[in-house]
Amino acid sequence: MSIANVRTGAERKTPQALFRVSPATRDGAVNRMTMDLGAPEPHGRTAALGVLLDDCLGFTMYERRGDRAGLVSADLSVDFVRPTGWTGPYLTAEGRLETRGEDGAMSSVRVFDAAGELVATGTAWGNFVDGVQQSRDERPLAPADGSGPTTMTPLETIGGTLEQTDRGARLTVPPNRSLANALGVMHGGVQACAYDLAGNAAAAGSAGAMDTSSLRINFFRTVPLDRPVAFEAEVLRAGRRVAVSRVTCTDADGRECGVATVTCRRPAPSTLGERDQAPS
Repeated sequence: MSIANVRTGAERKTPQALFRVSPATRDGAVNRMTMDLGAPEPHGRTAALGVLLDDCLGFTMYERRGDRAGLVSADLSVDFVRPTGWTGPYLTAEGRLETRGEDGAMSSVRVFDAAGELVATGTAWGNFVDGVQQSRDERPLAPADGSGPTTMTPLETIGGTLEQTDRGARLTVPPNRSLANALGVMHGGVQACAYDLAGNAAAAGSAGAMDTSSLRINFFRTVPLDRPVAFEAEVLRAGRRVAVSRVTCTDADGRECGVATVTCRRPAPSTLGERDQAPS
């Protein structure tokens, strides 16, 4: 499981700064967040959306928690409607609460590019918890201070190492406090980024360049950041147009922290261009 990220006043780089994600603003029933793409030309990389999606979904539930202390996310589902070719310079995520019970809630999100085109849709379930300290920081988001230039890939941003294996691919993320949420464990959006990268790399290794079309994550336990974390991807099916990977996240002690199913589709020939066979 992952704790919905809530920024604190600590002076450190955050996942939001690394991926240039703004704080949430409330507009009636909608929670709105933006992600700076840094350039107006069309481009895209689905793994880069993890923090934006997780934060918007998590904040939407967190702000409706009532007198409960905090929120633990249980699962995250995303469909990438337009996995590439976004129009910058920013993306906008709009989150809504779908249902709320005594012990948990469900939220949904829609992400649009600057031209108003739909990029992704998603949902998340979260459980309300007590006995934790989570607080909001309403200050404007500080500049990334060079930590996340727009030329960096999502893999470079999280500092991961990606390699092909006999069964698929493995992504290893070294200890990095900048990837932590308010409780000091790996941010759920960073996990989403890693799941996407590993699952797509496994699919691409078996079937050539692919676009991630959907991501389904179940969070089992928090992911510590004091030692390396591994995301092991195996290909379940590699067809002519669609490939499906299963990715398991394990900590340094070998405990399973979560599992994801990543579905990838072959892009149209006109969009292939000079793209890498194994996206980073």
